[in-house]
Amino acid sequence: MLRFALSDLRSRLSVLKVFLACLILGVTLVAATAILYRIIEQSLLADTRALLGGDVELEASEPLPTEVLEWISATGSISLVRELNTLVSDELGESFYNAEILVADAAYPLYGELKLTPDQSRAALLARQGDRWGAIIDPMLAERLGQTIGDQIEIGAATFRISALIQAQPDRSLNANWRGLPIMISDEALQATELIRPGSVVDYQYRVQTDRNLDAWLDEFEQAFPDTRWDITTFAERSERLAQRLDQIATSLILIAFTTLFIGGLGVANSIHAYLDEKLGTIATLQTLGLRHGPLIGIYLLQVGMLGSLAGIIGGAVGLALSAVALNLAGDAFAVSASNGAGQWIAQWVVPLLLSWLFAVLTAYVFALPALARALAASPAGLFRGKVQAARHEPHLWRMASYGLLAVYIVALLVWLPSTQLGFFFLLALGVLWGMLEGLIRGLRYAARALENGGFAGSSFARRLALANLYRPDSPLRATLLSLGTALTLVVACTLLVSTLLRALESTIPAEAPALILYDVFPDQLDSLESGLRSLDPLSRTELLPLVRGRLAAINTKPIAELLADDSRARREAMGDEYKLSYLSGNPEDLELVSGSWWASPAADGEPAFMAMEDREANELGLTVGDRVEFSVEGRTIAAEIRALYQQKGLQTRFWFEGVLQDGALDTFIGRYVGVVYQSDAAAKKSQQWLARNTANVITLRTADWLETAGDLLGKATAGLAAIAAVSLMASLLVLSSVVSVSRRRQLYEANLLHCLGARHRAIRSAMLLETGLLTVISTIFATALGSLIALPLAATLLKLPAGDLWWLGALTAGAVSSFALLGGLLPLLRALRMNPAFLLREG
Repeated sequence: MLRFALSDLRSRLSVLKVFLACLILGVTLVAATAILYRIIEQSLLADTRALLGGDVELEASEPLPTEVLEWISATGSISLVRELNTLVSDELGESFYNAEILVADAAYPLYGELKLTPDQSRAALLARQGDRWGAIIDPMLAERLGQTIGDQIEIGAATFRISALIQAQPDRSLNANWRGLPIMISDEALQATELIRPGSVVDYQYRVQTDRNLDAWLDEFEQAFPDTRWDITTFAERSERLAQRLDQIATSLILIAFTTLFIGGLGVANSIHAYLDEKLGTIATLQTLGLRHGPLIGIYLLQVGMLGSLAGIIGGAVGLALSAVALNLAGDAFAVSASNGAGQWIAQWVVPLLLSWLFAVLTAYVFALPALARALAASPAGLFRGKVQAARHEPHLWRMASYGLLAVYIVALLVWLPSTQLGFFFLLALGVLWGMLEGLIRGLRYAARALENGGFAGSSFARRLALANLYRPDSPLRATLLSLGTALTLVVACTLLVSTLLRALESTIPAEAPALILYDVFPDQLDSLESGLRSLDPLSRTELLPLVRGRLAAINTKPIAELLADDSRARREAMGDEYKLSYLSGNPEDLELVSGSWWASPAADGEPAFMAMEDREANELGLTVGDRVEFSVEGRTIAAEIRALYQQKGLQTRFWFEGVLQDGALDTFIGRYVGVVYQSDAAAKKSQQWLARNTANVITLRTADWLETAGDLLGKATAGLAAIAAVSLMASLLVLSSVVSVSRRRQLYEANLLHCLGARHRAIRSAMLLETGLLTVISTIFATALGSLIALPLAATLLKLPAGDLWWLGALTAGAVSSFALLGGLLPLLRALRMNPAFLLREG
């Protein structure tokens, strides 16, 4: 059986090239995403304590009370890291970059190891030599500044020498590049910078190391200090959140890979159909010569298994290579310790490869079984009548076996996916999509038949033939819509999302964005700052808003501690979360109302102030217009009534206020301002240098720098989306080629038969072009509608950018791709019509 199966495959392997190519593409994506997920998951979750910095972290905006520190010290070890953001400049004071200043005590780090170059003690590296303090900085920041070890940099009012570079930092935040690259200095050096003054934003991060049970530790801590207003996080909670986010991202990527594998499965079905069509005579002959049905089934099942295994091995190897390249490009960001052992190595590399191979084989069988069943059910008696045809329907037992194998496939997919819930919704969406396609196909067939019978075709032979070809049982309509429609939907969705981001970055943002964004401006600096900027550029315009940080204390007069008494974790998050409050004023954030209305009057004395709340914060707490809230600010209370909900504008936002109140409501609490400066970019560079020299505490961000960073990230995201769409489209085109190969013989035979009966080639070509044109239009409309249905809500909810007016771009892309695919497949058939009809009819 094995020898016959191999020789039989070798004789017609060219027919199965699409079979292999479709499976290889899908398996490559599945293997690559699965391996990368396992590597990144193990790297990030291997020691979450080191990433957090301790077993428990308490984050506050001011030092913890002495009694709290004494209680913590009695239950474990404690380390303090102070963080603040500022600007750092090179030796000449020409280049400025945001940096995150870290001031760590001697106990830091509690977990992991801080690796420095040169490898010396932190105290020695940070010590003062002459008039310069030591600073340990991130290598990327040193590269941006054009400085190296021994060179000097300016931070606030102090001059520092670069004494070392950070090679590995165990608690390095995943979003540190956005907040600013880290610089470590000593406590004495921080005082010399003169960056700390009343109202400065300093994060106090207390990391705790304890051998006690964390749940019991938290319960005792809350009992000892019931009115805590600090953000408390345990390493287990951080690990859980990180794992959930990783699972969501990984599941989404793996499902995209499985979508491509699903599209490839359609190519498998078409390819195996074309292959078995050529083998019907062989199958009938073998049965006539006495070969039992069991061995015959075994031969062709063995062939499908060998092809699926071959595709799984090749696709897995390519996916492995792509993963290795991606990890190599990432450097040591996701390095895996060699001490994990062979078991961890197998779990990261071997298991995903084996599962990818398994799904390749399962996909091959799931999509090949129906065609295989109908071919093996062909009547051998047809051989003697010269007309061997596959059965129209697979036998009952084969159908049950197909359903059983499909159930195994679905269960294996749900078990393997990191997020079973997302996988279930994916399968549900796939079922809905399949139902929509089935409804569309039935509707189109009914409409084509009705149009033909209703006289729409008239006396036109071409129109009548084209309509008839759409509703015939062997019409390529189903395969075309399933393959091309699914891939085009993904292409349209990616096109709309990428186009929306590009338009926002290249047109909307530069036209509306200020040249400079200002943070941490103190009240006594307002006049001098505005006059100084105006002297540099008389046309500049500055808008400043107060920024007050408060914690939510009560909702509708009920304290948060009571409202969330049954959920300790939610209570800690709500009580520890700080809200950024401000005034609407000129609305430089361009906030958009979701519900309610703005106000025109200032706050009234003795009455709760009117407030607008950001919609996401309100939705998380179940708040709506009319509810009342209370905020605690420096031991005092701000009462407010929600009069409106607003949404941020995503890429255009600068400060992300969670609440906007009536003018006057925050006057007694204002300690600092934030703002924007509208001027040319050339003036912004001079203004940034002037601000750094004269108001060292003010943090500035040039919009041009932000756009450059965002453009780089967007370019990578665009490349990723384009790669996904390209692979899916490639699989779809392969499927279409298999559709054409299956239907080409029938179309060519019928075309030449019609020609022999008197039909002109011109009429036949017109009918084929009309049929292909109808399929192109239908595929374009379907993909545009469904792709827009996917992309527009994502753009509105996640990016908060409008994309509805770009639907034409999706339609243009879908039309161009579908025209190229379908008309490109038709051209060889039209050329074949020029051949001798007698030869084509003899060849069948």
